[in-house]
Amino acid sequence: MIKDISSIGEFLPFPTYCDRSAWNAVKEEDKVFYVTMANELLAQEWKVLPAIRYMDFYRNGNRSLYEGVRTERRRKLFNLCMAECMEGNGAYMEEIINGVWLICEETSWVVPAHLNERGQFKPLLELPDVERRIFIDLFSAETASLISWVYYFLGDVIGKLSPVVKRRMELEVERHILKPYLEHNDYWWMGLDHEQPVNNWNPWINSNMLTAYLVFRKSFPQAEEGVAKTIKCINRFIHFYAEDGGCDEGPSYFGAAAASVFDYVEELGHVTDLSYIYEVNKIRNMASYIYKVYLDKDYFANFADAPPRVSIALGLLERVALKTKDRALSGFISWLKKNDYPSNVFAIRNRMSRLFRILSDIFTRSESDSKDAVFDVPPVNWFEGIQVVSARDDGKDPGGMVFAAKGGNNDESHNHNDIGNFILYCDGVPLIVDAGGETYTKFTFSEKRYNIWTMRSIYHNTPTINGAEQLPGLEFKASSVNFSSSGGTSSLSLDIASAYPADAKARSYRRDFVFSAGKGLSLTDTFELSECTVPMEVNFLCYDKPEISGGRALLGGKAAMSFDDKIFTVAIDEIPLTDPKINNDWQKAYLYRLRLSMKNCELSGKLHFEFTRAN
Repeated sequence: MIKDISSIGEFLPFPTYCDRSAWNAVKEEDKVFYVTMANELLAQEWKVLPAIRYMDFYRNGNRSLYEGVRTERRRKLFNLCMAECMEGNGAYMEEIINGVWLICEETSWVVPAHLNERGQFKPLLELPDVERRIFIDLFSAETASLISWVYYFLGDVIGKLSPVVKRRMELEVERHILKPYLEHNDYWWMGLDHEQPVNNWNPWINSNMLTAYLVFRKSFPQAEEGVAKTIKCINRFIHFYAEDGGCDEGPSYFGAAAASVFDYVEELGHVTDLSYIYEVNKIRNMASYIYKVYLDKDYFANFADAPPRVSIALGLLERVALKTKDRALSGFISWLKKNDYPSNVFAIRNRMSRLFRILSDIFTRSESDSKDAVFDVPPVNWFEGIQVVSARDDGKDPGGMVFAAKGGNNDESHNHNDIGNFILYCDGVPLIVDAGGETYTKFTFSEKRYNIWTMRSIYHNTPTINGAEQLPGLEFKASSVNFSSSGGTSSLSLDIASAYPADAKARSYRRDFVFSAGKGLSLTDTFELSECTVPMEVNFLCYDKPEISGGRALLGGKAAMSFDDKIFTVAIDEIPLTDPKINNDWQKAYLYRLRLSMKNCELSGKLHFEFTRAN
């Protein structure tokens, strides 16, 4: 846990605008990127945010049209700010002032999808109501961070051109962020008034809150009280996090969850000594999670809403690896860089998220060396806190067969109904997959969430029992979970019957995964029902269309799944990936669901599936 601090030092994490030698020393590729981008943006008009676009989410569920324009405004302002700091000639100042003023004029910095605080206000709001209390969401906190950094770098310059604009920055950050944060303990993501685990919102927001309090310390008398509260608040997130460092939201949300804790610690470390935190076992485990769920190329074990392909924060994790003395993480990051891991740094920067991380990358020279590039990760990993296992043929070789499976419950953050789900890759080729999620709309986090196909158990690698699929809720979970590993063989056993409703009539449904390094994966389902009205069906979501021959399914040309064709009928469903996000995630038009349905109703039975190399 982060300790309370008695005094706060001067906050100077990055060079000031006047420090021309430091700005002149910025890497040439960064200068070219920001100056080129800023010059292109100078010729473009600032985009309008009409009320009707904010209302889209309430009326038809679309959140992209509004968010796209508001993000473009912020991207333009940050790029102009960076270009001005790098060039130092005043060429961008007028447009910077325009951007600051436009954002300060926005009625609310909260995006439409988050306006109603998980349905707290009824009837639901379609536009921000200035007479209601101010909520702080991810993006209002990000906006405060943006204004804070513009103020940090250019506040004095802006003040000389227009003292009114400079004061407006102080007042709007105070109104939208600094005061409401201190006035409320009941924002759900704080975790201060309840004992329910909190998700990535907590560290993501608190890392940005910290920026605002530290930058506006002179204009906001309660800033130190705000800093103290962010420590208390982020400690709640760390408290709820599993000791083994497992992220139940999946590897893509690791960048917003555990990685945001690292952002926070790094930032607070500029005003007080926090070196001790990197020796805390839970913090070290949080950092190691990301290489333990790595599959190959840019694929990670993507349970929950996480997409299969993830861009991780290489610069941040490189710094964390040095501070935690995690040689496996350090070697992993260096190995990714050496092997052209497809992480587009500038595309990540253009997302306008986690600005302190972006700035730290600009001003921190990489200490990695190609000789440190060693892929050497634990071949078997068991995250007991989230009931996830990952295992691979060889911890020193990214190729081969890689497997992951999960238990847990159906009330996890970004939950899918997926108890007993598993993933299998071979030589970097996806075989049995988790689809991830589509573009977020108003239905994604509503009572209609589990009408979306990607959230349903029938589109995961799980059985359908008596025609019933899994249901959401904490009570729908795995039981009798046991994991063991020895001599290259790892076993996970769990009963998933309680993930299904009473209609499933399941007394027990035990799944036994046995992964043997260099040999393959064995899956055995043993079930007992009180009644059978619909024959048992087992689903497998496949990356490529399986080629069926008798009791053998060829998967991606890399592996084969064997099954008893005497007891099953086979069906293959083509699943179109029409949503732009999921289509881009997989970079293909279809996934395929292989459904093995028992020919007869059986009250009990044992179903066995073997996955081995095809050659």
